[in-house]
Amino acid sequence: MAPSGKSIEARRPKLGSGAVAHPRWQPSGDAVPAGARDGAARSRRPGSISPGLPEGKLLFLVLVALIGLSPAHARGQNAPRPLPSQPLTVEQAVEYGLQNNRLLKAAGQDVAAAGERVRQTRADFLPRLGGGYRFQHLKDDPIASLGGEGVGERPGGPATFQTGYLNQNRWEVELSQPLFTGFGLTARHNISKSDRSIAGHREEGTRLDVQKDIHRAFFQVLLGEKLAQVARDNVKSLEVQKKNAEASFEQGLTARNDVLKADVAVAQAVQRERAAVKDVTILRSRLNQLLDLPASTRLDLAEEEIVVHQTPDLDHQYVLAEKQRPEVLELSEAVRQAGEGMTAARSRYYPQFSAFAQYYRDGNDFFANNNEFTNEHNAAVGVRMNWNLFEGGKTDASVKEAMHRQLALEERQKDLLRQIRLQVEDAYEQLQVARANIETARTALSQAEENERMTTLQYKEQLVIFLEVLNAQVFLAQTQADYYQSLYGYRIAWADLERAVGGPLRDGDLTKPGDRAAP
Repeated sequence: MAPSGKSIEARRPKLGSGAVAHPRWQPSGDAVPAGARDGAARSRRPGSISPGLPEGKLLFLVLVALIGLSPAHARGQNAPRPLPSQPLTVEQAVEYGLQNNRLLKAAGQDVAAAGERVRQTRADFLPRLGGGYRFQHLKDDPIASLGGEGVGERPGGPATFQTGYLNQNRWEVELSQPLFTGFGLTARHNISKSDRSIAGHREEGTRLDVQKDIHRAFFQVLLGEKLAQVARDNVKSLEVQKKNAEASFEQGLTARNDVLKADVAVAQAVQRERAAVKDVTILRSRLNQLLDLPASTRLDLAEEEIVVHQTPDLDHQYVLAEKQRPEVLELSEAVRQAGEGMTAARSRYYPQFSAFAQYYRDGNDFFANNNEFTNEHNAAVGVRMNWNLFEGGKTDASVKEAMHRQLALEERQKDLLRQIRLQVEDAYEQLQVARANIETARTALSQAEENERMTTLQYKEQLVIFLEVLNAQVFLAQTQADYYQSLYGYRIAWADLERAVGGPLRDGDLTKPGDRAAP
């Protein structure tokens, strides 16, 4: 909802074939008796192809259906989006752009990807079920020996026997559940949630950037069209003055150089008109790009009244920016994430406990069904502990790395707040300048119009030279351009201030009333 204020109209100053199935092959009567053929026809299997629909024709129809559906499906996938309703207001342009802008869509995919990362880290808390198969071939038969030297010896050496096969197959399934990880799982899960929050803040920042860019592009197009119209009107006015100069010259009232001056002035005005039209084309393409429309799309933009709002309080804008700018929220979340990174690094100081349940099969065949030496299958449950006792200072270095990262982020956070205050101040001062320029440009426009009228009358009375008429036309065209630039510059400056603050400004944010510009 736009804040209340007085409106100013952007007024324009007054200026002077079918498929054939192949016949089914039939054996000759000499090869197959007629009765056998009739019996074969009556004993046709259920589900077989009907004699009235040959296989070739059926295949042809299937191919035609596939070929016919594929383009329709492709057209459905690549169908162009409907254009927004026209004439298009700035609010409708922003709404359409936020739905279709590519950068905003990419930011949304980043948020979705971060959400899947949260699912991954949450799954680490759950039991994990895995299985495996291993085959190995031994060079020699595995054996065991009973008794030592001189004990239970047989002639020729100790008593030995085979304990396994040369070919060994093992299948196993294990269920494991982490019990204690030194708070590492919790820290990593919190880090992933911080990543999701950071992605969300970046998406919001992208949304604000897109919204501001659409506002700027929209009003720049309107401004460009006004400037192009001023240039066209200036050409027409100078052409009239050229005709007047020619008439005066033919009557012997003026010199030939007045006509030449008029020719030069018209030529310069035509060049300015061409440049203005070119600028409008580029500005429209920029707006279409932000709305994800083809560059050649011609949008009918609604001309709106220019509302001059109350003067916002600068200190209040500082507070708003520090509270709601997505960049500040993103960096605050990054600081918390770095703290979780230290917790994750410290988790390697602790032992890791997990419970497990296992079932396995051993044998000399692929399915491990044959084992004459040990149990062909067995199961086990237990608790496993892993403790990293020494890594050459790696864990300590990881903790210090995370600590330094957090300190660096805190310093960046302080610098960001200073930058934001500067951005808010810059946007605020630009808004003040644009506001003051409106009244100045309006007064100058009235004066330029009167000057052009009086100079034209004076020239007709031969009181001033023709150069004064041309100068009056140039002054009037420039003043018109300044007037429109002040109006639309104010709207652009307001959009910049809203982006610097981090959101739209409402009536409650405009706590310091100021002078209202008269229509």
